[in-house]
Amino acid sequence: MAEIAEQDLRAFKFERILNEDTGRKTLNLLGTIKGLPAIITAEKTAFNTTSPSLFVSPSEGLLSLTLLQKNDIYHWFLSTISQSPTSNAAAKVNLIYPCTDAHIKKYSAQQLHMVVETPEIYEKYVTRYITQKTKGGRLNWVYNILDHKAESEKIVFEDEDREVGFILLPDLKWDLVTMTSLYLSVIVHRTDIRSIRDFTPIHIPFLTSLRSKVLTAVSQKYSLPADLLKIYVHYQPSYYHFHVHVVHISHDMGGSATVGKAILLDDVIQTLRLMEKGGSLIGYKDLEMTYVLGEEHDLWKKIFEPLGKGEEPTI
Repeated sequence: MAEIAEQDLRAFKFERILNEDTGRKTLNLLGTIKGLPAIITAEKTAFNTTSPSLFVSPSEGLLSLTLLQKNDIYHWFLSTISQSPTSNAAAKVNLIYPCTDAHIKKYSAQQLHMVVETPEIYEKYVTRYITQKTKGGRLNWVYNILDHKAESEKIVFEDEDREVGFILLPDLKWDLVTMTSLYLSVIVHRTDIRSIRDFTPIHIPFLTSLRSKVLTAVSQKYSLPADLLKIYVHYQPSYYHFHVHVVHISHDMGGSATVGKAILLDDVIQTLRLMEKGGSLIGYKDLEMTYVLGEEHDLWKKIFEPLGKGEEPTI
């Protein structure tokens, strides 16, 4: 299977650059493989500090050098370094094939907008959008993980209970080597929660249990204390089956950690506790939520942009 995947990747025919981020050293490319659309995302990896030949033996680690400038005691060079895909890779490369129009929009450069989603907008329009996004096999890859049909060898921890259980495994965004860029995903077994909008105070025990088990599992597997981890959810999420993100506190998450998109799980639990203390029957569906959308996102194009123009949404 690995050989077939590599053959597909090497058959990629470039069409255009979707997005680049010189600060985070990432590049998104659109092309085709065997006539079908495909996306390659590439990210420069961090330096390997576990076996740092570059630092222990620069004469071996630095393959070539070009002096850019020298001023007194300061010297600036460009260089190539000794690398291998297993111990010191140059880049982490992801392939989405075949990709959809939604993928192309997601990985394209685009203007961001802050939107205010009222309970009325959520109930009248956004729920309709979410229903559309859960049909047609869009979540098959999630169910493949939950049913151990895919990525089972990567599972770090699993609670098999169908009500409170989940699978914890490395996210594709992590290179599996650099601990300060650790990135794990938690995918719950239950299927009745699509996003935090579905939460009410009745879910507090479920969320607190999940949080505790995740912290324990990550600590045991990677020897990281809880205060070095960020546990959060996205709204809007990239897919509508409830999942949680676990990252090292030092990891620069870029756009995925934008204010209004990433919400700490602790804050979700605290909000639900305040609702419970108030004695009312409200939940996250009753809150006004402000978050970020790219202008290529269907929620922007079909709901919020028309509403801003005084027009009826087309969702």
